[in-house]
Amino acid sequence: MTTPPFRAASLSVGMASAALLACVPGAARAAVRSEALPGGARHRVTFSYRPVIACRSVALAGSFNGWSTDAEFLRDPDGDGTWTLTRELPRGVHRYKFVVNGNVWLHDADNPRTEPDGHSGLNSVLDLGAAKPRSPGRTGDGAMDLDWILHDPRDLAHVCAVDGNRRWVVRVHTLADDVERVWVEASPRPRGARTGAVAARKIARWEGRDVWEARLCFARAPRTLRYAFRLEDGTARARFPAGRERFRARASQAGRFQTPEWVRDAVFYQIFPDRFRDGDPRRQPDLPPRPPGTPWSIDDAYLETWGSRPSHFNFLGGDLAGVLQSLDYLEGLGVTAIYLNPIFAAASNHRYDTSDYERIDPALGDLDTFHALRDAARERGMRLLLDGVFNHTGDTHYAFRDAVAKGPRSKYWDWYFFDGGYPVVRSPKPNYRAWWGFGSLPQLNTKNPEVVEHLLSVGVRWLREGAAGWRLDVPNEVEAVNPDFWPRFRRRLREEDPSAYIVGEIWTDPRHWLQGDRFDAVMNYPLRSAVLEFIVKGGGDAASFADALQAQLATLPEPALRVQFNLLGSHDTPRVLTLAGGDARRVRLAQTFLFAWLGAPVVYYGDEVGLDGGKDPECRKAFPWDPARQDRDTLAHVRALGALRKSERALRRGEVRFLLARGRQIAFARTPASGEAGRPVVCVLNAGGRAARIRVPLGDLAGRPLPLLGAEEVSRQGDELVLTLPAYGGALCALSEERP
Repeated sequence: MTTPPFRAASLSVGMASAALLACVPGAARAAVRSEALPGGARHRVTFSYRPVIACRSVALAGSFNGWSTDAEFLRDPDGDGTWTLTRELPRGVHRYKFVVNGNVWLHDADNPRTEPDGHSGLNSVLDLGAAKPRSPGRTGDGAMDLDWILHDPRDLAHVCAVDGNRRWVVRVHTLADDVERVWVEASPRPRGARTGAVAARKIARWEGRDVWEARLCFARAPRTLRYAFRLEDGTARARFPAGRERFRARASQAGRFQTPEWVRDAVFYQIFPDRFRDGDPRRQPDLPPRPPGTPWSIDDAYLETWGSRPSHFNFLGGDLAGVLQSLDYLEGLGVTAIYLNPIFAAASNHRYDTSDYERIDPALGDLDTFHALRDAARERGMRLLLDGVFNHTGDTHYAFRDAVAKGPRSKYWDWYFFDGGYPVVRSPKPNYRAWWGFGSLPQLNTKNPEVVEHLLSVGVRWLREGAAGWRLDVPNEVEAVNPDFWPRFRRRLREEDPSAYIVGEIWTDPRHWLQGDRFDAVMNYPLRSAVLEFIVKGGGDAASFADALQAQLATLPEPALRVQFNLLGSHDTPRVLTLAGGDARRVRLAQTFLFAWLGAPVVYYGDEVGLDGGKDPECRKAFPWDPARQDRDTLAHVRALGALRKSERALRRGEVRFLLARGRQIAFARTPASGEAGRPVVCVLNAGGRAARIRVPLGDLAGRPLPLLGAEEVSRQGDELVLTLPAYGGALCALSEERP
């Protein structure tokens, strides 16, 4: 993944009125007009630019479109030299530049506040209504800063319909500590709302605002929802929008994001095939064994014995037969879905250098082996998630080899970017585009209709063979070439299988990718970072950890939150045990959190038995099947978590309610949604280095506490849950009305 290449200066535009930036005589002329839309959460912005150089095109590149140079273009329809573009942007800070003629990057010269962009240039930043409030909020003072209320009826993070459009999730943002109570007045009337109003609950604090959420249930799915917010603070009352106005949301818009129901109940297990298990010794890559006495090197390329130290290019012989033979073991962990790193024909042990998307790598098995694995997994209620590498192939791919051999005469010449022409040069520096400059990974031209159709057909073909979905490698780089590729990919897959699960490898803010037109989920690296900081490495405090968790609750649509791909590590990261300094207690605490949190937990192969390792290739060690080399305590812990995740419905489908965030202790509850079966489960974590007696406020949560994991003695004293946890200890407790 690449970091955004530009950082910026800022320009502030007031929320309630339009703004025009003056032009500087003698310079390239630029102007920005902004008008706030109803709800205050979005602005209609018109960019205009008058270049002083000969101009064929002007693109708008910024933080809102991935800094793409060909996603959005200004136009000059009347030929007067002024290029314009009008688009909507959410309230907040946005960085941007103009790109003239495809390669000349220019900041807005009329923005007087600038900063270096890190590349000897400057950026511009548009600040849409992100100014400070008039005064800090103070609950109960009878004064509400109505200019700080935000709601966008077209943003799925603000209003969305789920469960056949019979359940709606509506959110509004208010200045922090500024409002005591919020109701949503809705028509048609929600079930159980006698006056048509449903009380909202404060679920998060994000960017200086409290996020309130109401969940509206209907016996019949409404086609259009009309609603407004009623706010109270002390004796003050307000309605948003004011007067008799109401927001309107159509089910066709609010319900456009559908995610697979089965993922809500899933526990994933990631397998790096070459390193998991050798189930068929007859199938091995065509490599020589290590000569006796040869010292290890990080670039070794041998067929090694199982358990040998990994290198970038060696093979250990794991295969699909090994996965098949391990299904009982995985079932014992509570695993319901297996994510396989690439299994298609390739030259490397990681197989991100595909030679043929249509063929299983012979060292792993064949189509019959895949079908046998599929069938045996289905018998156990398990699904298979495949890894799709569609940004680049390997240099052994048949299309690339044909193009290298025949040059422009090859029918595959336009499948790649041979910018340097013919003959094709691979070393010392390739004269074609390649992933991060690696000549062995030539970049596909995903604008080419033939390439697009080939990749879409690959996606569909493997669904038909039995895959339940795809994890997609470096999807941001594909989108940079063709912004329409992933929406087309999603449409094609969902036409084939409406329950197909689509996960993107996105390391940063995932909001752009989770709007119902690209992915169901991302590899949740932002969540991982928060867990590592607070639990695994011992940094920060519970309040900052809660802030990071609440950021996702506040900004991601409900359908995405339900199915996020939540991980502690992967083939691209150091092992969680290594990051914990070898302290397995911290690892188990992080695992407790992961299995209790919203979304699908993911176990990277071997983490459950104490496998360690630094960055690649050390994080790709062979699985230690000898019980004497396994951490049996951590294995038992993960098995217990898997069993609880299966038995306690609230851990899979419950809503999140924060109860405590103080010092090194944090607690939250997973509570059944209205009308849903199950009982509340409270998760309490002590991320401190000392034992602690913890009192958790339960608020209006009723029930007698029953310890499920990690705490033998738990009591309820009034409205508090009281328990003692050891250093780096966690507990799960159910709240039950049952009597002993």
